[in-house]
Amino acid sequence: MNTVAETMTTDVLSVDPQNSVATAIRLMRTGQLRRLPVVEDGKLVGIVTSGDVRRITGMSSVVRDPSGDNFLWQHIPVANVMTYEVVTTSPDMLIADAARLMIEHKIGGLPVVDRGRLVGILTTSDLLAALIDCEQSIEPLVALT
Repeated sequence: MNTVAETMTTDVLSVDPQNSVATAIRLMRTGQLRRLPVVEDGKLVGIVTSGDVRRITGMSSVVRDPSGDNFLWQHIPVANVMTYEVVTTSPDMLIADAARLMIEHKIGGLPVVDRGRLVGILTTSDLLAALIDCEQSIEPLVALT
């Protein structure tokens, strides 16, 4: 069975709680991301999602379309819009258990935390990639039977 550590994305973009909403939007656009962990002094303190950004801006396409950017977003800190109570996982959790957590909480990504420090993120895309890898490793065994 695969663990979160074997499946997660380790090169994680994050923001500081004092970064502006405009900065978070720019990072989400650039990386085509739907969520950014909020990290202060290496520790996870929250998460800002595309839904959080849509709520504060009132624009459904704000993460995709820069045409509606607003000067005021540069003056609103991420701390004002982020979710503080974040559902997380540990690197040693089985991916099936992490997937259950995501389904239970109706979320598309789990920050991976080890001793309070952000070490990665597990997203639905990571889980789908693991499923494909698993299926491809089983196919040769099926052909032998």
